[in-house]
Amino acid sequence: MPAYSAIPNDTLFFRGGEPMGMGESHFQTSIFPPSPETFIGAIRALVIARSSNGDFEGYKTLRYKDSLWYKEIGFKTLPETFNFIGPFLMKDNNKLLFSPPSNLFATPDKKRFAIAAPRYFDNIKHSSSLKNIMWLAKHDDIDSTDWKPVEGYITAKGMNKYLKGSIKEFDFESDFIQTPDIFIDEQRTGIALEKGLRTVLSGHLYMTSHNRFTEDAGMIFFLSGVTSFPDSDIMRLGGENRTITYEKINDLDMPSFEGDIEFLVTTMPLKVNKVVDGIPISELLDDDLNVLLPDGQKAKLLSYSVNRPLLFGGWDMAENKSKDMIQYLPAGSVFYFEKCTVKGINNKFLLGGKNVQ
Repeated sequence: MPAYSAIPNDTLFFRGGEPMGMGESHFQTSIFPPSPETFIGAIRALVIARSSNGDFEGYKTLRYKDSLWYKEIGFKTLPETFNFIGPFLMKDNNKLLFSPPSNLFATPDKKRFAIAAPRYFDNIKHSSSLKNIMWLAKHDDIDSTDWKPVEGYITAKGMNKYLKGSIKEFDFESDFIQTPDIFIDEQRTGIALEKGLRTVLSGHLYMTSHNRFTEDAGMIFFLSGVTSFPDSDIMRLGGENRTITYEKINDLDMPSFEGDIEFLVTTMPLKVNKVVDGIPISELLDDDLNVLLPDGQKAKLLSYSVNRPLLFGGWDMAENKSKDMIQYLPAGSVFYFEKCTVKGINNKFLLGGKNVQ
């Protein structure tokens, strides 16, 4: 699947859900990394701008409905051929970074690591008040309260070790990257202007949080099914008309495990269709709590570990209004299921085994 690198040209700002009307909170948080839909919207907007010479009104009135580019990006809903995966952070010449699996813990000195073991559904009644149903007992003579979730990001090399159950081989300096080494937050103060004028609106002072990337960091995304998307260009992304420079790069090898599959870990936020008995049902699960695997195979869900859910919204250009806030399963969510042998690739999640302790 074609991969693209994305380098910010300045800071990036991805607006949170706080209101920005007069008399409301004057501080606007930034959600980062951005949702997949933020990138998808930017990609569709670029295709419209380049293919119709910026005739967005014509796009909304179906003027180009018979054009190939129009069919590739769709109207309101995405066509099945539009396939987007990401975004992922990158460091040092397109090296992929992932959110750490939610069941991976480390000692404060980052010298020892452990994986929380699953509590199977047969042994515990799920409660929505529980953060997850994984647990970490006293391990290697270290009290359970001394283990802390791994922060920052894990490299592709580190993720390979995790998937193969080789966490004793972790080297914190080379297998993990901390957030300040990728980007830092910058607080900005702004003012609202009268529409079409350069005069200030009274009472519209606000503050925002922007993300400034380090010189050798950026993002990567995968896209197929959109031949009208240029191989390289400058694209608006996020709020305040910020831009990125992107270009197609060589295919990237994702971490993989081939053997007796025991679990999967998500690599990107996934929409939650509904919640059943406190369990988030996304495209990974069916209503009978079977994990849907490559080649149409199914395996019964045994246990899972999910961090705090994400909420993403956005702007609907076709309807000219805000989208409803939607709950997402965060990247790094882990699902254990009945062992089955399967070989397949889907960059939205990675398959692993041999790490249940």
